[in-house]
Amino acid sequence: NTRASLEKSDDSWMSQKPVKVASRNGTELKIQDDFSILAAGNNPNTETYTVTLQSDLPQVTAIRLEALTHDSFPNKGLGRVNGNFVLSGFEVRAITDGKTNKVKIAKAVADYEQKEQPIAATLDDKPATGWAVDGHVTPKNRQAIFTFEQPVSGGTGTVFVVLLKHFSLHKQHAIGHFKLSLTSESKPSLPDTTLPEKILTILKLPMEERGEDHKKELAKYYRSIAPELAETRKQLVEVTKKKEDLNKKIPTTLVSVHEEPKQIKVLRRGNWMDEGGEVVTAAFPQFLPHPEMEGRQPNRLDLARWMVSSENPLTARVFVNRWWKLYFGTGLSKVLDDIGSQGEWPTHPELLDYLALEFSKDWDVKKILKLMVTSSAYRQSSLADKKLREIDPFNRLVARQSRFRLDAEMVRDNALAISDLLSPTMFGPSAKPYQPAGYYAQLNFPKREYEADKGDNQYRRGLYTHWQRTFLHPMLMAFDAPSREECTAERPRSNTPLQSLTLLNDPTFVEAARVFAERIVEQGGANERERLKWAYGQALSREPQKDEIKMLSELYQKHLAKYQSDKDATEKVLSVGDRPAKKTINPAELAAWTSVSRTLLNLHETITRF
Repeated sequence: NTRASLEKSDDSWMSQKPVKVASRNGTELKIQDDFSILAAGNNPNTETYTVTLQSDLPQVTAIRLEALTHDSFPNKGLGRVNGNFVLSGFEVRAITDGKTNKVKIAKAVADYEQKEQPIAATLDDKPATGWAVDGHVTPKNRQAIFTFEQPVSGGTGTVFVVLLKHFSLHKQHAIGHFKLSLTSESKPSLPDTTLPEKILTILKLPMEERGEDHKKELAKYYRSIAPELAETRKQLVEVTKKKEDLNKKIPTTLVSVHEEPKQIKVLRRGNWMDEGGEVVTAAFPQFLPHPEMEGRQPNRLDLARWMVSSENPLTARVFVNRWWKLYFGTGLSKVLDDIGSQGEWPTHPELLDYLALEFSKDWDVKKILKLMVTSSAYRQSSLADKKLREIDPFNRLVARQSRFRLDAEMVRDNALAISDLLSPTMFGPSAKPYQPAGYYAQLNFPKREYEADKGDNQYRRGLYTHWQRTFLHPMLMAFDAPSREECTAERPRSNTPLQSLTLLNDPTFVEAARVFAERIVEQGGANERERLKWAYGQALSREPQKDEIKMLSELYQKHLAKYQSDKDATEKVLSVGDRPAKKTINPAELAAWTSVSRTLLNLHETITRF
């Protein structure tokens, strides 16, 4: 009886494949294999769907609208925001014999109506009202029928244009997945069920013809609607959402997929469209030892193995040359990005060979760096007499240690470390230090809003600073960090007034100076002289000279008098940065010591590696 009832109710409605679908505000409507329509892409606040159907029925008395659930929707519901929808209007136009007429709808009936949002609201011409079905609470297929006041007679070629309007006060509440069907029954009624097509097909089969797969499918569907499992389904939805949210936070990277290599040919000079040039295949440099490929083309795995092969001297030499530059200021071969015949011959070729061989034994980075920094060459003083400077002004003979300014990231790290603000937190997402307002104003695709981090993340190492290509952080730019528009093997080292202005005025350095001043007052001693000695020890690892003490004492007294008479200036200095100033220290005294510490952080000696 149930099967007969299903067949009868289902056969009275004819599903129609849409001839055309469109949306007013940009939603992408996709026609599915079962003639249903799925919304995707843009999800505007309000929307109108237009669906064109062609009927061969001698007459049409009603249209059925099925709102269908979909796994891609929240809660696997009926809409794209929270699983629910609000249909504020339903309009039908019939095209017969080339004439278009609006079809009057006598009544609308639905199998379910949300409280105060009935199906009748789709016919009242009020945009704010509509039909809703609690799809955010109980995700389940719903249906409604719209019965015409008079049957539409036309036969073959009759076209129906159906408009589904969504203009309620609830934004983005359009139906996400739906299906339309027609009937010619004189008294159209809702089918007994809105089960999915797959379930309907199984239920129509006699019991003896249902296999194990059919039974499993029925059991699976029943678990999705059984009232006894409602709480379990709710928990599953919550857990699934947490999992999806977590997956969205996990950084991902692009992964290449192996494909058949493209054929590459030499382009003949003067005609880039001429494809008759010689075919070029992947190969290793002919002048270097390389493995035999046994009649096959080398791949990327072959390249990786060759790069670290003991037969290939290049990789280890390039690496140790660059590390030597990091610790000694200049590489054994000065041209870092070209260690071949076009570059500079190494000043110490035997040393470069020795280091490269040691590194290639086990490719242990820490081991080779330890070898460098424990060497007598590295542990030399950077002081040199006049004669040595005349003989070797650029220290290519490594007769002394080199002096050079710290890299941009380390300049900031050094100031934060001296002030004891530097965060030891490792790994994780990029950090956003203070940056001038409107710096990203010219970036329009898309527009970007920069919001500086708060708390511990503000004081992370420069390594983690957010890097916007071509618009890198102004402090990093001032100290010669590359824009990352192209590979940079070696950074230049400039000496400009802008660097001094950055050290004096960048909020990071002003805040670091003020926090350093708090340490000077609390830990440095009872008088100016003791505090200055302590500050020099922290910032420069030495004691100050007499003239330095005199100069900075005068600076302190001058600024102390200024800040004692100008509370607004005091407040302005002490309010820079995310870290609040300590209330236990006299504000004028703290501001004056901030001036002293700003001076120390600005010294050439502070940002130079000796």
